[in-house]
Amino acid sequence: MKKYRSSAVANLVLQLQRAPSRLTLRHLLQTEFLLTVVEADREYPFDFVVHTLTGYRPAAGSELSGDVLAGSALRADLTLMAEQLSEHAEIPAAACQEPVYSVNELAERFDVSTKTIFRWRQRGLIGWRLRFPDRRSRIVFPERCVRRFVAENLDLVIRGTSFSQLSRDERSAIVRRAGELTEAGVKTVNSVAKAIAAETSRAIETIRLILKSFDEAHPGTGIFNRPNPEMHANELQLRVWEAYLDGASIESLAQRFEKSVAWVYRTTTLMRAREMKNRRIEFVPSAEFDDASADVAILHDPEASAGDSAVAEASVPADLPPYFQQLFRVPLLSAARERALFRKFNYLKCKADRLREALDPDAARAVELDRVDALLSEAAAVKNVITQANLRLVVSIAKRHVRSGQEFYELISDGNVSLMKAVEKFDYSRGFKFSTYASWAIMKNFARTVPEQMQQYDRYQTGREEMLETVAGPTIDESDDDTLPALRGALDQMLDTLSQREQAILRRHFGLESGGQAMTLEEIGRELGVSKERVRQIEARAMNRLRSEFRSDALKLIGA
Repeated sequence: MKKYRSSAVANLVLQLQRAPSRLTLRHLLQTEFLLTVVEADREYPFDFVVHTLTGYRPAAGSELSGDVLAGSALRADLTLMAEQLSEHAEIPAAACQEPVYSVNELAERFDVSTKTIFRWRQRGLIGWRLRFPDRRSRIVFPERCVRRFVAENLDLVIRGTSFSQLSRDERSAIVRRAGELTEAGVKTVNSVAKAIAAETSRAIETIRLILKSFDEAHPGTGIFNRPNPEMHANELQLRVWEAYLDGASIESLAQRFEKSVAWVYRTTTLMRAREMKNRRIEFVPSAEFDDASADVAILHDPEASAGDSAVAEASVPADLPPYFQQLFRVPLLSAARERALFRKFNYLKCKADRLREALDPDAARAVELDRVDALLSEAAAVKNVITQANLRLVVSIAKRHVRSGQEFYELISDGNVSLMKAVEKFDYSRGFKFSTYASWAIMKNFARTVPEQMQQYDRYQTGREEMLETVAGPTIDESDDDTLPALRGALDQMLDTLSQREQAILRRHFGLESGGQAMTLEEIGRELGVSKERVRQIEARAMNRLRSEFRSDALKLIGA
């Protein structure tokens, strides 16, 4: 999870993510406005930040008031907030009405390195994460954000573009000297850059960027990136696939690995098909799904395709924030519409699973894989309708289980996860109401998690808090006490969907066991009796599965 300098801002971001998606664009625009107002050498009250972003003025003494934030830390947090909110809202790239630039396009526009762009982001250049037609999220920079940053940091931009003032002969001489040093036994980039910087009176970072650019332009004959001629074909395919998942285009991959565009396209399709073949698609089966007329009867059922039923608006609790009040304005589902939606939801996943089972990864075409993804996306949209219509149920149950010292929003988030799991497991054919089944699932989960959270809360009330206020800062153990129980519970629920070996690798690599000590892939491989590369493959597969199953559904719906 990305680290905010202010815990108050981090908590605010969690609450903004629970707001309806239609408000996210407003929050993003207000974030950009705040960056034009906030000065690095001044301090700002936190309630001013909350009011500017949301229009909501915190009550005196609430958790959203009282803090005073340094301007420099606030600017860094606002930049991170914009990226995280835009990623959470899954804004389509087509919805952006102005030009946007990728990292590479912006670097080319200013004739600087991509690393310079990332340094500018730390200084206040706002980037949004937009959802592109291939359903992948990428960081982009809207035109107005770029213009604002340039206007406020003109000297910084000019210094960055001065890198291009090196002549071609000077760059060639630096590359030749780097080759001589590596042949003489100096192997690391830092060591070579330091030696050349001392000889040429250039900045070390400038030398490193020149060498990096040369290696990127010459993947087969670079100084520090010469490929291993004995690389196995499977390892090469895996490297191409990992680079593709990181956002590299087909054309850039073909150039980097010195392969044809057709070969890269076949490789990405093959790896995508293998991943999809190994994916587990769970659904509640029904004899109706085997009927020859199932497509017409289920997918074109008027009840499943109709708009929200008109029902009387429920009374809205006055003690809820405005964005939570929106949950109570979502109409409830009629019994007929609820049954039709659950039937459609499971039938779509059934069709996707049948197509997945019929796939031959070695001969699969992209259009076949797109068909499976389209069915799963349609099923996710149906699930979203069902879940949003029942979110107020979570709020009503959570209010009955909240205890002194507990965070109400943590219970809401925990209950929403239980609600989404209930949607996946509910058997509509038995004739019961979903609200009955969901209430049982949510209360059963609260019966387990609420005592655990209270135990954690009591455990950390040790009297050390007063002592910590007199020292330089909190230790790692105390820094995240408020969110640790909920985060740990959500993490365990996600990991439970993986196989035992996948769970073991993720827990060891990210330090989720053994006292929090992370292990390298090589150490994990020795422990499990497999190669380092095999561990990497299993971890990549597990992480992709978690992203596909939780990122677009659970994170979007928690508190939404």
